[in-house]
Amino acid sequence: MKHADDESLALMAMGETPSPDAADHLRHCARCTRELEALRHVVATARTPLPREDELLAPPADLWDAIAGELGLAPGTGTPAEEPSPQPAADARTGGTDGTGPQTPRRSVPRPRRLARFSVVLAACAALLGAGAGSAVTWWVTHDDTSSTAADDGRRLDSLQPRSAGYARLGGSNVRRTLDITVKGLPKTSGYFEVWLMDRSHTKLVSMGVLGPDGHAVLPVPDTIDLKEYSVVDVSVQPYNGKPDHSGESVVRGPYAG
Repeated sequence: MKHADDESLALMAMGETPSPDAADHLRHCARCTRELEALRHVVATARTPLPREDELLAPPADLWDAIAGELGLAPGTGTPAEEPSPQPAADARTGGTDGTGPQTPRRSVPRPRRLARFSVVLAACAALLGAGAGSAVTWWVTHDDTSSTAADDGRRLDSLQPRSAGYARLGGSNVRRTLDITVKGLPKTSGYFEVWLMDRSHTKLVSMGVLGPDGHAVLPVPDTIDLKEYSVVDVSVQPYNGKPDHSGESVVRGPYAG
């Protein structure tokens, strides 16, 4: 399955109508749907009206002096305080002749600048998509044949639900093959969890059985199933509705070890 690219997801999050292919992909891909919803949340937050300048609270007049004193800076400057130098008896800038120094000008409280909403959206989207790219790199590394986990549970599967982690391993012999699968951190459900074998396009699938209440199952694999074609294992959340079809809500998915 070819996932939607980052740019397309960002544009859809900002209101662009997806192409028919992209819309069809989103109906079947939980990962891209979650990323799109996260980006839409960012866009909605960025589009929230900013407060008017007259609604913003100005800091107390002595705030900057207090900060400068705490940091050991001269009031009104960004430099360390120095010993005061003698002032001339008269100052041409103020026209004073009474020996006093120049009057310190009253500082104005800087007004916060308005943000460019579109820039905020793009920056936030980039941050989220950057995190998604990092997850994709992690997925690639953990699923590469040269770096597969050697744990007894089998190969780590791709997590499609928060806090869920799955492991799968093919065992047995050509005469009696078994699929050993463990899923930790299962989400709460009033239904059950079904195990499937899929092809790499995720369009062909065969039900293998039901995951046990402890998140573990050892399921027989019929010798009529071509494992070169059905090389991906998937665990889905299934409602008790009498329908044998995949619900479209997967918990974990990925190639199995063995």
